[in-house]
Amino acid sequence: MKRLSFLLGITLLFSGALFFSSCSDDPIIPTLNFIAEPDGYEVAITAESTDASTWVWNYGDGTSSTAPGSHSYTYKQSGTYTITGTVTSGDGNTAMKTVNVTIAASLEEILSGGPSATNGKTWIMNVNASAGKDGGGIVANDVPIHPQFSLVPDNVLTLFGLGAEYGDEFTFKSDGTYKIDQKNGRALAGIVYGMIIDPNVIPSDDWGSLPLSAATYTVPAGGTWSIDKTDYTVNVFNEFTGATEPEDVKFTFPDNDTKKVGRLKLSAGQYFGVLDLFANQHPALVILKEVTSEKIHIAIGMNSVPDHADKPSMLLHITMVPKK
Repeated sequence: MKRLSFLLGITLLFSGALFFSSCSDDPIIPTLNFIAEPDGYEVAITAESTDASTWVWNYGDGTSSTAPGSHSYTYKQSGTYTITGTVTSGDGNTAMKTVNVTIAASLEEILSGGPSATNGKTWIMNVNASAGKDGGGIVANDVPIHPQFSLVPDNVLTLFGLGAEYGDEFTFKSDGTYKIDQKNGRALAGIVYGMIIDPNVIPSDDWGSLPLSAATYTVPAGGTWSIDKTDYTVNVFNEFTGATEPEDVKFTFPDNDTKKVGRLKLSAGQYFGVLDLFANQHPALVILKEVTSEKIHIAIGMNSVPDHADKPSMLLHITMVPKK
C-alpha cells in the first residue's frame, strides 16, 4: 500500500511538472492598434499595445524610429504616406498595422516646391490672361477688380510694346531665399515709378490703358521671402475713389477669406512680377489672392499719381505660372 501511494505521488508530481512546463511554453502574441491624425505637416500617432517589448515605426518617407507608443512625427513634404507600426514580444512574436495619411501642401511649399526642390520653384508672368482674375482696381481689403480694367487681353504686354518682360523669372526656395532673373536688365514697373528711376525707361504704348513700363533696375543680392497672415495697414492714395488725400487701408487674412490668402513679404528691393512702390526703400505690397501648384493670382500695390508717388493708388492684378 505504501509502495502504491509512493508511485501515485510520483505520477502526480510528474504530471504537474508537465502541465506547468506546457503553460510556460505558450507563445506570447503581442497586439497593436494606432491612429494617425495630421495637423499641417505634423502627425499625432496614438498607439496602444499589449505584450510589446520593442517598437519600430516606418513613416513611408524613408524615415523610421523606435518610439515606444504614442508620439508625433513631422513630414517635410506634402503627399500620401503609409505609416507602418511593428511591435515585438519578448519571445520574438510580432504584430503589425499600417495607416495611410495625407499631408496637404502649405502655401510655402506650393511657392517654393518644398525641401525636395533643391533649385527652388521658378514663376513667370502668364502670357494668357485669366478672366475675372487679372486687371486693376482700388486699394481695398476685398481686393476688387474695377470693371473698367477687367478686360485684359492675352499677351497684353506684347500688345503694348513690353513683351520682352514676359521672360523675367522669380525663384522661391524653401530656405526662404529669393532670386529674380531679369533677362534684359530691366524690370516690368509701374509707369510713374519707372519714369522717376530711369531716364531711359521704355513706357507702355498706351499709358492710360496699361500704366506700366520697362525700367532699368538692379535687384539687390540676398533676397528673402515669407508669407504673413497678420493684419497689415498701408497708407494709400486711392484715386479710383475720388480721394483728395492719403488714407490707411487695413488688409486682413481670416482663414475663411476666399479672395485672399496672405501677404507675400519680400526683403527691400525685391518684387514679384511688377516693380513699384520704391521697392529699394519700402517693402512691396503683394497680396496673394489665390495660390495653387499651377497658378498664383496676386494683387500688387502700384502708384499712378505722380504727386503721391510713394503711395499705392491702385492694385494691379496679375497671374503668375510655373516655368516649364
